[in-house]
Amino acid sequence: MRRHFGPTVLTIAAVTGVVTFSLVASAPAGTAASRPSSAYGITATGQVPVAKTPYVESPDGKRHTSAALELPQNPLIALRAGNASAGNDSASVELFDLTVGPDLLKQIKIPPDLKQKCATLPATGAGDLPIPELPLPDLGLPLPKLSTKDLPVKNLPDLCNLLLTPPSSLLAIDSVNVYCTGDSGAVDIGSLTLLGQKLALPSTKQTVVIPAAPLAKITVNEQSKGSDGSFTITALTIDLGNGAEVIKLASATCAKPAAKPTPKPTHQPTIPQPTEPGNVPPAPVPKPVKTHHAVTG
Repeated sequence: MRRHFGPTVLTIAAVTGVVTFSLVASAPAGTAASRPSSAYGITATGQVPVAKTPYVESPDGKRHTSAALELPQNPLIALRAGNASAGNDSASVELFDLTVGPDLLKQIKIPPDLKQKCATLPATGAGDLPIPELPLPDLGLPLPKLSTKDLPVKNLPDLCNLLLTPPSSLLAIDSVNVYCTGDSGAVDIGSLTLLGQKLALPSTKQTVVIPAAPLAKITVNEQSKGSDGSFTITALTIDLGNGAEVIKLASATCAKPAAKPTPKPTHQPTIPQPTEPGNVPPAPVPKPVKTHHAVTG
C-alpha cells in the first residue's frame, strides 16, 4: 500500500502588536532532538514586561524561522526588525535598530539658572567647570532617583550639550547578532550608545559585565549550559534599576541532539554468479544412495 505524505505547510500568523512569519515543516518520527533548540530576539521582565519576540523553536529537528517587524506595544523598547531561526542543534538571531527608553532626556526641564550657565560658557577653559548636582525628574522608567552627576558626562560643557541637544534614547544599538552550534557560539554587536555616548564593547569569547551604574548594567556574551546538555548564549542583558527591569537581547539555545537509531542488519540472499557461454562447470561426483526394494516372487 502506498503512503501519501502531506506537503510542507506555510503558516502566516498575526499576533496582537506583532507581525510574525513562521515556516513549519513536517519531520519523520525518531529524528527529533531531545529538547527543542530555540531562539528569541527580545524579552523583558519587571515593571514593563515584554514577551519573547520574535520567538521560534524546532521540536522536530527541522529548520524553523520567525520574524518580527515590531514589538508588543510598550513604553520601553522599540525595534525596527528581528529574525530568529532554530534547527537541529543550531540557532541564531538578528536584530536591527533597537532602542531602550526612547526620547528619555527630552522630558527633562532644564532649570533657568543652568540654562544661563550653559549660554554663557567661555569658548576656552570651560572643560574645568564642575558638574552641578541637580535632581532629575521621574522619567517613567524603572530607574533609581537620579541627579545630573549620574549622567555619563565629564564636565559642565558635556552636561549642557547632553541636556540642550538630548539623544533620542537611553540606549541605542544598530545591530545585534548571535548564533550557536552544538555547545559553542558567538556574538556580534554593532554600535552601542548610552545617552548618546558610544560604549566600547570588548571583543571576547567570555562573559563580560560593563557597569554603567546607576543607569544600566550591561552583560555581554552571557553563556550557560543546561543539565540536559543544552547550550544557551545571550548577546546582551541590560539591568535597569538594580533588577527592577531586566532586558535580554538576542538569545539562542542549542539542544543536545537525540542519538540516531542504529539500523538493523538485513539478511542478503546469496545470488549465484552467471557463467560464461561454453564454460560449464563440472558436474558434482554422484554419491551412492543405499535403499531397499520389496522382494516379489
